[in-house]
Amino acid sequence: MFDDDHSPAGGSTGLLTTALVERVLGAVTSARSRASEHDEHERELGACEIDVIALCEEVVRIAQGVQADAVLALDAQRRRVMAHVDESTLTHSLFAEIALARQVSTPAGERTYALAQALEVHPQTHALLRDGAISQSVAGAVCRETAFASVDDQTRIDAEVAPVLADLSPRRAAKEARRLVLLHDPHAAYERRVRAREDRAVRFSPELDAMASLTVYAPAEQLVGAFQRLDDQASARRADGDPRTVRQLMADLAVEALTGARVAPDGTTDIRAEIGVVMRPESLFTTDGAPATLAGYGPIPAELARRLAVTEHAWVRRFFTTPDGERLTGSDRRVRRFSAAVRRLVRTVDGQCQRPWCDCRVRDIDHAAPYARGGPSTPANAQGTCRPDNLAKEAPGWRVSADATPPGTSASVPRRGTTLASVMRWRTPTGHVYLTRRQEPLGVSSASRSSASGPEPPTAPPGSPTAQEQLGRSVAEDRLAELLCA
Repeated sequence: MFDDDHSPAGGSTGLLTTALVERVLGAVTSARSRASEHDEHERELGACEIDVIALCEEVVRIAQGVQADAVLALDAQRRRVMAHVDESTLTHSLFAEIALARQVSTPAGERTYALAQALEVHPQTHALLRDGAISQSVAGAVCRETAFASVDDQTRIDAEVAPVLADLSPRRAAKEARRLVLLHDPHAAYERRVRAREDRAVRFSPELDAMASLTVYAPAEQLVGAFQRLDDQASARRADGDPRTVRQLMADLAVEALTGARVAPDGTTDIRAEIGVVMRPESLFTTDGAPATLAGYGPIPAELARRLAVTEHAWVRRFFTTPDGERLTGSDRRVRRFSAAVRRLVRTVDGQCQRPWCDCRVRDIDHAAPYARGGPSTPANAQGTCRPDNLAKEAPGWRVSADATPPGTSASVPRRGTTLASVMRWRTPTGHVYLTRRQEPLGVSSASRSSASGPEPPTAPPGSPTAQEQLGRSVAEDRLAELLCA
C-alpha cells in the first residue's frame, strides 16, 4: 500500500489513516448512490437497510485490509528500533501488543500477525481485501493453502486466483488455491499436510448451561476411526435398549474412555479427579441459591454445585477470605516459587489468563513484578497467565504492576501482600496501558455484609495455633466451622 520505511515517526500512521478514510468515504458514497436508485416499493421492503448491511460489511473488510498494512508497518518499525532483540522475544511481544490493541487473546493476535505476513506475498489478494471486495475469511483461505509453496509460486498463484476471488466463498477459494498449488508445486501440498500433524491438539471451550466442548484436532484417518468406533458402540447399546439417543451415548462413551468413570443415563458421573468448585458454606449446607464457580469453567447453579460436592469422593478444602467475606486471601514467604496454596488460590480465582481480553486458560502462576527484579512470591504479586503472555511480558519495554488495594478503599490502607491484587496494569513498549480488574469467583462473598461491619472478634492469645486464622476469618467461615463441628 505504501513504501515509506524511512519515514519519520507517525509518517506511516498518517498514510494508513488517510487510506482508511478515503476508502470508507468511497464506500459510503457508493452506498448512497445505490440507495437513490431504489423505487418506492423497494424502499418499503427495506432495500436501503440491506444497503447499510452491505456497507457495514464492506467497511469491515476495508478496515481489516488496512489493519494488515498497519501490522506490517509495526513489524518493520520494531525491527529497525530493536534490531538487537532476538526473533522469538520480538515476535512474542508483537503478538501480545496486537492482541491488546484488538482486545483479543494472544493466539488471536498471532493469527493477525501471520495473516498480515502472508498477505505481503499475496499483494492482489490483499488489494481485494483492502478494497472491500472479498472477506478476510476468503483471503485467509488462500494464504493457508499456499503456505508451504515458494514465495515465487505464492505470488504466481495469487495473480491467477485473484480475478475470481470476489465470486468465491472461503471454502471454494481454498479449493481453487489448492488446485493451483497442486499444479505449480505438488510437493508443497504434501508438505502442508505433513506439517499440519504437528499442530494436533485438544481444546476446551466453556458453553452455556454448565456444558462444555472438548475438541480434538488430529489426523483425519485417526479421528474417522475414533468417530466410527463411538458410533458403532453407541448404536449397539441403543439396540440393546439403552434409553439414550445415539448422540448422547457417543458423548457418554467418549467421557468414559477419557476418564475411566461410568456415565449414568441421566448424564451424571463420579469422576475421581480433583475438580474445584468454589461455593459459600450456605450454598453447600442449605438451600441457599447463590451460584458457585466451577474451576476452569465459570459460574454454575448452586444445585449443581451441591450435587458435585456430595459425591462419594468429594472433600472440603477451606479458602480464607478477608473479614468481610468478599475476597480470597493467602500468604507466603519470599521464595522463588509460589507455594502450592497460593498457586491453587490463583488458579481458583483467575481461571483465565489475566492479560486483558485473553480467554486462554491459566498455564503459569506468574510474578507480576518479575522475581529477578525484586518481585515477591506473595499473593499480591501473583497472577495466572497463559504461556504466550508470560513470555511476552519479559520482552524489553513491557511492565506489569499489581494493585492489591480493594475497590472502594483508600490507597493509603496498609497492605500485607496477603490478598490477591484487585487490578493488574499492563504497559506495552509503545506506552499503551491496559487494565485487568480481577473478578472473584462466585460463592466467595458472605451472606451478609452488615455482619462483617459489626464488632471485631476477640484476638486469640499469642502463639495460639488458630490466631492467624481468626484474624482472617469471615462470617461464612465461622458458619462452616460450626457446621463441620456439629
